[in-house]
Amino acid sequence: MATHIDTRWISNGLSEASAEKARVELNETPENRVECLAALREKIREHKLENEGSLSAIKDTDRFLIAFLRARKYDVERAFKLAVNYDLLRQKHSDLVDGTTLEMVKPLFERRVVHVFGDRDSQGRRMLMMQPAKLSEGGGQSKDALRALIYVLDRIIEDEETQVNGFVFINNFAGMTLSKILMFDHSRASVVMSLFQDAFPARFKAFHVVNQSAIFSIVYAVVRPFMKEKLRSRYHMHGADRESLYAILPRCDVPDEIDGDRPAYDHGDIVKFLTSFHEQE
Repeated sequence: MATHIDTRWISNGLSEASAEKARVELNETPENRVECLAALREKIREHKLENEGSLSAIKDTDRFLIAFLRARKYDVERAFKLAVNYDLLRQKHSDLVDGTTLEMVKPLFERRVVHVFGDRDSQGRRMLMMQPAKLSEGGGQSKDALRALIYVLDRIIEDEETQVNGFVFINNFAGMTLSKILMFDHSRASVVMSLFQDAFPARFKAFHVVNQSAIFSIVYAVVRPFMKEKLRSRYHMHGADRESLYAILPRCDVPDEIDGDRPAYDHGDIVKFLTSFHEQE
């Protein structure tokens, strides 16, 4: 018997407000949806015929494919390029994707290294928080964090509300040491950059960095020129200045562990969702 998936995580279609947002911001209409899905499928089919073994990561379901169209405002050519990049990232970094199981990544949710809130923010966006200081010392920990992030993103992106309203990321660097910063070397940074810029079918609306040290700020200054303008404009460095954070992300949406009003969320809820999702895959 199929396990029910909580509609807080995977919605059944779009709310009226999100459907209107999709029409206004993403050029989505019932006719456009049918036409562009068919066109995207055809481009994928042709590419697979010409390139044996390619696009193996692309699932042929409406719910999955429409994420690429929404992420690129129904520009079929750009949506197809995004699908190619999505597949290439998984081929190039198969060690971060292949063989990943819920049991492997569950400890990262339990320790709140990767934290996903069940309730959306006041703008309907899905909220995630990364806390790399909660990683254990030692090799492989940054890889585990990226595995967990990709694992959960790959599943939550099938939620249509999230496809339209997007994600907000909070990066809490409280307690981050130099040794833990160095765990995220150039190769890990390049994966994150690709994931957020051109290899994942999502609308990444904002990235908030809090409690970062001077060392992290120096590292960011080096990386920033390699970011595309859109990503740079959505990256906000707040440090310990909570008023700076509240000016962009209302206090009601900020987690209480970084002085906001949003209560702590039980990691067990996201684990239950991932378990139910896995049983339907």
